[in-house]
Amino acid sequence: MISLTEIGKKYPSSKNRFGFIQLYEKYFEKLRDEKLNILEIGIDKGDSLRIWRDYFRNANICGLDIEKKNFTINDVDFFFGDQSNISFLKTITDKYHSFDIIIDDGSHVSKHIISSFNYLYRYLNNDGLYIVEDLQTSYIPRYGGSRLRLNKFDTSMNFFKRLADCVNYEHDDRPFYKKNKFDGLVKTVSFHQNIVFVKKGVSLNYYHPIKKKETFLNLFKKIFSNFFY
Repeated sequence: MISLTEIGKKYPSSKNRFGFIQLYEKYFEKLRDEKLNILEIGIDKGDSLRIWRDYFRNANICGLDIEKKNFTINDVDFFFGDQSNISFLKTITDKYHSFDIIIDDGSHVSKHIISSFNYLYRYLNNDGLYIVEDLQTSYIPRYGGSRLRLNKFDTSMNFFKRLADCVNYEHDDRPFYKKNKFDGLVKTVSFHQNIVFVKKGVSLNYYHPIKKKETFLNLFKKIFSNFFY
């Protein structure tokens, strides 16, 4: 059976040039024959959608772009609109209901990436993958990033770094803890050069359903440690 890398060579997608295809092969090989719903944000010339169509023979595939295209792709559904417009995204989720793979290769603007993720993640099935490409734009000012302030709060890179905290941070020992809506709903956050793979799932070991009684001494220790560690 022809590999994803070989299929990628048939089409001039930038995913080949940036080495993304080889990464996708590792993440997708066990899903190849599954019945999936796949959404890609950013159609461009349609090459990556053709790659997914040839590789995932049992999948429903759709693409989203802000610019209307003058071409079609067999067995691929097109939607045209703004990826940060929730009303528009709702027309897609109303039709497909849920997705197994979502790929954001759209505007690359941080606020658009975050807005799309905040809405679409709830429609990603457990064990599904949400992938964002070209994270290098998180360091470019015209995309909402910064070359100097690497901890700039509202960049896409720092948004996904905080998702890693959702996986690993024990909130019971965190002073003044405020729940993140993704807490307990992220299995893994995997960074590669300029791309991130988020796997959805319930993080059972993260939660402590039985609330421990808080003593004044423990509360003091938590608050005190917040200023020194």
